[in-house]
Amino acid sequence: MIKIIDKTNFRKKVLNGSGLQIARFCAEWSGPCQMMGPIYQEMFDHYSSRASFYKIDVDEAPFLKNQLGVIELPTLFFYKNGKVIEIVTGMTTREFLIEKIEKALNH
Repeated sequence: MIKIIDKTNFRKKVLNGSGLQIARFCAEWSGPCQMMGPIYQEMFDHYSSRASFYKIDVDEAPFLKNQLGVIELPTLFFYKNGKVIEIVTGMTTREFLIEKIEKALNH
């Protein structure tokens, strides 16, 4: 299951997590977020044994959105052992995400 997190547990789960952590910033009202939702779920289904997947609703966690400079939705932050190694913004393809995840896992 994709874990839904907010500002209170972002640091504990993502920044202090080990291995690959992928944090998706989105909003219910965002068309691109809704369109990317099934692709993100597919990535979780395929890679959940090798990475942790999180969802952050920007309306429920505006502090995180502002702190990390999220402007476009969706925005995916790839963290490896607490450090940002990749940021992907906007609509993207399944193939592009697979490429980014594979690269991050082998980083």
